[in-house]
Amino acid sequence: MRLLFILALGLALQSCQTAPEPVDTPATRAAKAAVLAAAAKDAYEHREFTQAIEQARHGLQLDATSLDSWYWLGMALFASNQDDEAFTTSKRFVELGAARPDREGQLAQAYDRLGWISFRKGRMDDAAKYFSLAIERAPTLAHALDGRGQIAYFKKDYPAAIRDFSKALGLGSTAHQIAVESRGLAYYWMGNFAKALPDLKAAFESTGADRRTDRKDLLRARAFCHLALGEQETATNLFARSQDFSEEERRYNFAVMTYLTGDKELALRQAGKRTGIGLKEAKLNAATIARVDKVAPGSPAEKAGVQVGDEITMANGVPVSNLEQYREVMRSIPPDTKFTLSIVRNGAKRELSLTMGDAEYVIKSDPYLAPLLAKPLRSKN
Repeated sequence: MRLLFILALGLALQSCQTAPEPVDTPATRAAKAAVLAAAAKDAYEHREFTQAIEQARHGLQLDATSLDSWYWLGMALFASNQDDEAFTTSKRFVELGAARPDREGQLAQAYDRLGWISFRKGRMDDAAKYFSLAIERAPTLAHALDGRGQIAYFKKDYPAAIRDFSKALGLGSTAHQIAVESRGLAYYWMGNFAKALPDLKAAFESTGADRRTDRKDLLRARAFCHLALGEQETATNLFARSQDFSEEERRYNFAVMTYLTGDKELALRQAGKRTGIGLKEAKLNAATIARVDKVAPGSPAEKAGVQVGDEITMANGVPVSNLEQYREVMRSIPPDTKFTLSIVRNGAKRELSLTMGDAEYVIKSDPYLAPLLAKPLRSKN
């Protein structure tokens, strides 16, 4: 069938080129552009985006008002991740086609493209506007509902996010996993733990091992949902049996559960001593160094002036060059004890004085605890 289409295209172009009179008029150029737009559509549908772009551009050289050429050019550029030109092209299409009621479906798709390009560039207000324009023209456009839902989620308008995600999922969202995950988390942040659980479970089960951080976040949210619903044993088992957490992360999660159930003193003992420094090993001139990757807000490290990017060379007078050496020194320092960190920052050596603290500042600043602290935990009868 495709071969017949290409042969027909060649014959159509030839007939346009060999027409006796008139040789070149707006009507003949428009006719050629229409044939090229049809070829661009065919190439796009066969995922031959480069060819689709070439055909559509050729058509626009003949007729700069060819709506089909603008439309398929925008579609192919967007599919090729050429966002800047796809944005300009899609804008031109909506300007030319705004007054055409027969183009409502294509206008919705064009506004959807404008929304996602704006979203990827961080222009959230523009993205929300374009998604809404797309939905006005095509209320069942799941892709735009997904996009508007994401904007609402990032703006913490969780009820609006849930409405759009639910509509999109009901329509067969192409971004099913993201919609389910985001809706589950939206329910969680609202404190609706019973509704959050099915989505969080489904999202976790469809999240691959390559998204380790996302898996851990989803598992924590699931466990805390069970805890909030009075199902402490289920929450404990989720943390105990998961292979996604390190032993240190597992201890911290158990400490958080203890803290939430009321035994703060035991929780702080379980969580251990903390400075609020996150480290990563890095290479410098073939040597291993311990570089600060994170500084927790309100922590002893932040108060002492530790900054991301600092290289730690000594801790409490002991040379360190890797994470295990640093942790070994930290384990030897009692709570409320002052100690010194020797660092290198921008090539200059410095000495910083810290006090070993407890983990309460870490627990209190944990974002996943806010919904649980806002309401009493349910007791399981």
